[in-house]
Amino acid sequence: MLRRLLVPLAVTLVTPLLGCSGTVSTEAAVATPEGATTRAAVAQSTHGPLKLAGDALGDVPLTAPQRVAIEKLATDAEARHADTRAARKELVLAVAAQIQAGQIDRAALQPKIDALVAGLQKAQPADRAAFEQLHSILTADQRTAFVDALEARIGERVGHMRDNHPLKQWAEDLGLTEDQRSQIKDAMKAQWKASVQGHDGAPWAEAREHGAKVMSAFKQERFVMDEVSPAKDVAAKAQKMSEHMLGVAQAALPVLTPQQRAIAAQKLRDKAQALEDVAPGMP
Repeated sequence: MLRRLLVPLAVTLVTPLLGCSGTVSTEAAVATPEGATTRAAVAQSTHGPLKLAGDALGDVPLTAPQRVAIEKLATDAEARHADTRAARKELVLAVAAQIQAGQIDRAALQPKIDALVAGLQKAQPADRAAFEQLHSILTADQRTAFVDALEARIGERVGHMRDNHPLKQWAEDLGLTEDQRSQIKDAMKAQWKASVQGHDGAPWAEAREHGAKVMSAFKQERFVMDEVSPAKDVAAKAQKMSEHMLGVAQAALPVLTPQQRAIAAQKLRDKAQALEDVAPGMP
C-alpha cells in the first residue's frame, strides 16, 4: 500500500525538476536509433528527486546522443533551480534558529517562504516543457523502462523506510521519552486532521491520482503536460505545505527540552548544508 502511494508521488516530485533551457535538439537526440546503447546512471552531480530520476535512467539503454542530451537537461535544471535551493536552505536555517529559540514566528519566515515560491514559479514553465522534451528523447521502450526503473527504486526506498524510518531516527537522536513521543504523535495527528478538513480524503489523494496519471501518460506516444497535468498554483501549494510543517513544529516545541531543541536545530542545519531534503521520508 505504501509503495502504491509513493511511486506516483515520486513521479510528481521528479516532473518539475527534469528541466532544460529548451536548446537541446530532439532530432539530434534520436537521430541514431541504430547506434550502440549503454546503461549508466546520469545526472550524478544533481540532488534530490532529479538524482533519483537520473539513477532510474541508468537502467535504460541509451545511445550516446541521448545520453548527452539528457545530461544537458539535468545540468540546465540544476542551474535553473539554484535560486530555489538557496531559498530553501535559507528557510530551513531560519526554522532551525526558531526551533532552537523555542518559538515559531511565521511572520518572520514569510519573506523566506515567498523567496522559495518565487524561485519555483520562475522555473515552472521551463520545467514543464523540459519534461515533455525528455519524453521526446526516449523511445517507447525506453519510456516504459524508465518508469519501471523509477518504480523499482521507490520500492527500495520504501523498504529502507520500513527498517529505518526517518521519524524514528529523529526520536532516537533527540532522546525522546515515551511520554514525549506520545505527545508529539498526538500533535501530528491533530495537525493532519486539520490539513484534511474540508477535503474529500487525505491531501495526498490528489497527488497520488496525479502521479499515476503522469506515469501512465509518459509511456504513451503523445505526452503534453497541459493535457496531462495543468499547471498548479505554486504559491498556494507551497504556502499550504509550509503551514502544515510549521504547525507540526509549533505543536512539538513545547514538548521538547532546550537541549532537544538544540539537537533538532542542528540536524536541520546539517541537512540544509548538505542540500538534502528536510522533510522526513520524502524522496
